[in-house]
Amino acid sequence: MVFSRLGIIVFGVLLLPAAACFAQSNNPNVLNLKPGVTVKLRANGTGATSYQWFRNGDAIFGATQQDYVVSTAGKYTVITFSLGGCSSDLSEEMEVVMESVISADVSILKRSENRQVINTEVFKYNLLVRNNGLGMATNVQVKDDLPENLTFVSVDPAIVGTASYNEQTRTVSWAIPSLANGSFVELVVNVRAMKPGNVVNSATVTINEPDPDPSNNTSVDTKEITGLKIPNVFTPNGDGKNETFSIERLDRYIENQLTIINRWGSTVYEKSGYLNDWTANGLVDGTYFYVLKVKATNGQWQEFKGYVTVIR
Repeated sequence: MVFSRLGIIVFGVLLLPAAACFAQSNNPNVLNLKPGVTVKLRANGTGATSYQWFRNGDAIFGATQQDYVVSTAGKYTVITFSLGGCSSDLSEEMEVVMESVISADVSILKRSENRQVINTEVFKYNLLVRNNGLGMATNVQVKDDLPENLTFVSVDPAIVGTASYNEQTRTVSWAIPSLANGSFVELVVNVRAMKPGNVVNSATVTINEPDPDPSNNTSVDTKEITGLKIPNVFTPNGDGKNETFSIERLDRYIENQLTIINRWGSTVYEKSGYLNDWTANGLVDGTYFYVLKVKATNGQWQEFKGYVTVIR
């Protein structure tokens, strides 16, 4: 605990005149405090039986003891009361000024590739960590928990720090020893999409030092994973519209196999490397069962089954 003598910024006590019915003025002092540090001010008045402390001219509720502990900036004064009810004039001001702290302020930005990604395809996440503060950030820790609809593939070698993946927790960890003010570092994480739909993924960053702005310590990315769009009807009637059994995004799969089966279980069309060109030539209108197999980028085959109706 720090003590301050009135008019002198040293270790000591705050001295006030004895409680009496007369006024006395003094010159103000200034005391600089670091954040988190407190100072004890003491009113030393001969014959005083009670006290009242003020901050910026306003009485402080409950501050009626000889000592008052200060932890916030302001101009502090005190009056003393004698047993007979006389009070001293306000003491000279003791101005407490809080020193500013040079601190680090780290932020993280997580972004997926700006391109269309289809199911089973590998794509990248970029993690950008920046120190926006004036101070050095130390023991920078980045955590990226992968959701269930993503599979970890690899992490590019970190230019700064070390990165690893924990299969049990499905967490990418990136440790950066220190990050100077105004500097930034990046990491690339490669993942594979496991099913169509939106993938919501977030990453967080922490440091040893107090961070004045925690709102930028987490970054969330939403990525739409698309899949094959297989129609349930097409109309090969010669009008130039919807003439073939056309499967959207099939061109993303170099190897594929399509089989068409009629209602009696007979195969009426079969093609490896299907090019969206089946017109149901020679077949009657009606509903057919299809089996589509595609080879994904991970080398595994996926199978899609359903029905398509031919209407002319």
